[in-house]
Amino acid sequence: MAKTRLTWEEVSQYEQMAPNGKIWRHNGLYYLVNEEGIAAERVVYELPEELYRLYEKGERTLADISFKIETGRWPLTEEEERANEKKFVLGTLTALVANPKSHDLFSQEELEELIPIAEKEWIDWKGKLPDDYVSPLKNKKNQHGLN
Repeated sequence: MAKTRLTWEEVSQYEQMAPNGKIWRHNGLYYLVNEEGIAAERVVYELPEELYRLYEKGERTLADISFKIETGRWPLTEEEERANEKKFVLGTLTALVANPKSHDLFSQEELEELIPIAEKEWIDWKGKLPDDYVSPLKNKKNQHGLN
């Protein structure tokens, strides 16, 4: 969505539609005010009524609406973000060694298949696994009383 030529001073004279001073209405048109840039300059966007209604009904947050206005697309859902992270790790398996939090993206069965490959790739790359690295497969085995 395009920025308007309206200034914050002009828009602030309109009817405030959200208590945070981000959404305003004038002559049947809605406006969204965002702060952008390093100096936090206020920028005014025309806000389509259907997007305002989604916000008003609680179907979308103000952050969602702002993202849509600025980029033309909705922010990713948690599931989409998780799928993207998983896809990234699958493309760079050494991330499984570098970032233990990435293990949470995978099932135990997937880890049992991927960790040996990731560890081998890491060793081929760095010569040895990090000194503080603990394989998630060893953790699972130890939890079951296996060594």
